[in-house]
Amino acid sequence: MNVTREEISTNEVKLTITVSNEEMQPFMLTSAKHISGEMSIPGFRKGHATLDAVINQVGEMRVLEEALEPAVRLYYVEAAEKEDLNSVGMPKIDIEKMVPGNDLVFTAVVALMPSITKLGDYKKLKIDAKKNEVKEEDVDKAVEEIARMQTKEVRADKDHAVGEKELAVIDLELKSDNVPLEGGQAKGFRVYMSEDSVVAGIKEGVLGMKEDEEKTFKVKFPEDHYQKHLAGRDIDATVKVNEVFTLDKPNHDDEFAVSIGLKSLEELKTKLRENLSKEQVEEEVNRQEREMLELLAEDTKFEDIPSALVDDELDKMVHELEHSVEKQGGKFVDYLQQIDKTPQQLRDSWKDQAELRVKVALVLREVGKVEDIEATDEDVSAEIEKQASFYQDNEAQKEQVETAQYREYMKHRLRNQKVIAFLRGEMVK
Repeated sequence: MNVTREEISTNEVKLTITVSNEEMQPFMLTSAKHISGEMSIPGFRKGHATLDAVINQVGEMRVLEEALEPAVRLYYVEAAEKEDLNSVGMPKIDIEKMVPGNDLVFTAVVALMPSITKLGDYKKLKIDAKKNEVKEEDVDKAVEEIARMQTKEVRADKDHAVGEKELAVIDLELKSDNVPLEGGQAKGFRVYMSEDSVVAGIKEGVLGMKEDEEKTFKVKFPEDHYQKHLAGRDIDATVKVNEVFTLDKPNHDDEFAVSIGLKSLEELKTKLRENLSKEQVEEEVNRQEREMLELLAEDTKFEDIPSALVDDELDKMVHELEHSVEKQGGKFVDYLQQIDKTPQQLRDSWKDQAELRVKVALVLREVGKVEDIEATDEDVSAEIEKQASFYQDNEAQKEQVETAQYREYMKHRLRNQKVIAFLRGEMVK
């Protein structure tokens, strides 16, 4: 193997890697064995044909094409080690020459880990801690939310008009200039008259209607509606009321608390107060860490951040959002429609945030080096053992958390946690 190196920019190099025909032979043999295992070649058992026999059957280019990927993968790694590259992300590979019987030539454009030229002064930078306080009105809102969840829906008589604190189940169709709006049709749509969960004007139109009644009325879409072509426009809403329910919501009293397994209303409020306090503490810790790390990253001087690092971070951010939407039962494509953005527009809007996240990761790495903070083998083993215990009935998942790759990931994660804890002690006052 021969390697030549070209510096493209401060944090990017291009390797030109030449692999001799002789060095390709082991990969050609493996490729031939795999191909012969998938087809019948006269005179040979499946998987046992010679290289020449396979070449005669399918052609040398087919064998070379299958040998290409493992050969490129191995020789890229060897070339990167030979050049002592501190690379990040995946290389951009281009095949320059691939001819049967000749040397293989390919290039790899590699992003390098950027250096920090001046680390922010975490000994002097400070952020203020905020005092947590659970307000009584927040406790009352939590009680009200539980009471709402315990509300009984009682079917009203046919001639009962929809009231301000009731539930109407409707069919809805929205039109603009007599053309149905995309996504503007709904069957069995539940309208809680006391809540602001529908376009302004629909509740007002439904108010006073009776079961089986149908009417069309105007509603005005808000000026800041996410669908810009509808913002501020008057839309025709056709509504048919299918069912009307009165809502029997429990009072905030001891009887209500007993009905959900507690002794008194005061006990319910005490538990809610404790839960709200825990949530506040968690939110405050997250705020402190976010502001602390962003402040330190902004005070740090970096070499140019490679676009590959930012792109990788954008991939993670999109994946995190997609997973979050699907976890809540939604579809990512529908979510993008709601916010009126294409996948590329979403990535473009997040570019600065992704670069900041990359800088924060680099800062954590640098502080760990400066302060000699590492996760010990004992730390990593204990965490992996704990996680493996969660997957006693899932052998595949258990094997995953016990791999060397996962162990390295966990070591990196635990080190970051230790660095963040150290920085909290230095920067939060």
